[in-house]
Amino acid sequence: MFIAIYCFKKALFLIHAINIRFGSLSPPPFPIPDTTHLPIFSDNVLPSLLIHLRVIDLSLSSLSHLFPNSISGSDEILNTLLTPPLPSSTSEHDKKQYYEEGPIVTIDQSYTLRASAIDACELIIEAARTLDLNSLEEGEKLGWINELTLPELDMWIWAVAKDRPDYRALPRFACKNTVYF
Repeated sequence: MFIAIYCFKKALFLIHAINIRFGSLSPPPFPIPDTTHLPIFSDNVLPSLLIHLRVIDLSLSSLSHLFPNSISGSDEILNTLLTPPLPSSTSEHDKKQYYEEGPIVTIDQSYTLRASAIDACELIIEAARTLDLNSLEEGEKLGWINELTLPELDMWIWAVAKDRPDYRALPRFACKNTVYF
């Protein structure tokens, strides 16, 4: 069974940005949309990172050739990506360093990867909302996990992908001549 997944990164991001900017004003200058139930704003960053972290598994997909190191890569590489980063003394110049471009994809491949990230994040939120925090050692401090929204998850993943040097260095797919993201 296939479910239609629509990828409207820029439109959804704009609606959320309006909510962030004007949502706390009382009274608001115009009706402000509730964005807590929007899907993630999928571009090339989130799907690529989720593939490298093996949240999205391409091993049985026709797209498996796009990220061969993430599919057949060692568990040691994955474990390194999952550990907290070492404190770094990177300058602003280092943060703006450009890295090697990842695989070039077609619009259809891009759509498939972006839709996979949307679906994966929906499943992450579903799992987060049903997580029994009492079973965790510091469960009372983690109450926010049950209330996490898709836009919040999106913003966190995107920020981590940009801020951690090891994540920033991971190849991300590129789709040439597109205005979608």
